Amino acid sequence: MSTYTQAFKENLLAKLLTPGGPSVVELSQTAKVPKQTLYLWLAKAKRDNTTMSKSKDKNHPPVRPQNWSAEAKLNAVIETASMTEEERGLYCRKNGLYTHHLDQWKQALLEGLKPSVAKENRQEFVKLKGEKKQLERELRRKEKALAEASALLILKKKAELLWGTEEDED
Repeated sequence: MSTYTQAFKENLLAKLLTPGGPSVVELSQTAKVPKQTLYLWLAKAKRDNTTMSKSKDKNHPPVRPQNWSAEAKLNAVIETASMTEEERGLYCRKNGLYTHHLDQWKQALLEGLKPSVAKENRQEFVKLKGEKKQLERELRRKEKALAEASALLILKKKAELLWGTEEDED
């Protein structure tokens, strides 16, 4: 059984977690480390949330955009707000991001800052629910009246067939 240094493990994990990086199978072949060992390291790193020593440093955000904290995302959006496209691209490459990540985070932040419409939606929902109940009651009442009217018409026609009409007698 081989033993590997912590720096070697962190280096391989960093390669695995970089966007567009090699797969576990590819890295296993190039680094001559069993696939299962890489999977174990990766699972342990995710479980312990210590993917790399670099991610422990507050100056360096986590490698994967999904692992960024809300604070780190906010800082990234603020830092890149006044940058040109080229500077923004450089920032993204440096931090392992794509520009669409920054756009999504900015949109999410803006959505979070909007006034709460949930209360308005709730009131509208209750109002519509009441209107629906009222319309359903009215529909049932009209259906009953229609059924009664059609039954009366049928009875009238049957009575005319059995006894005839007053005009027939004259």
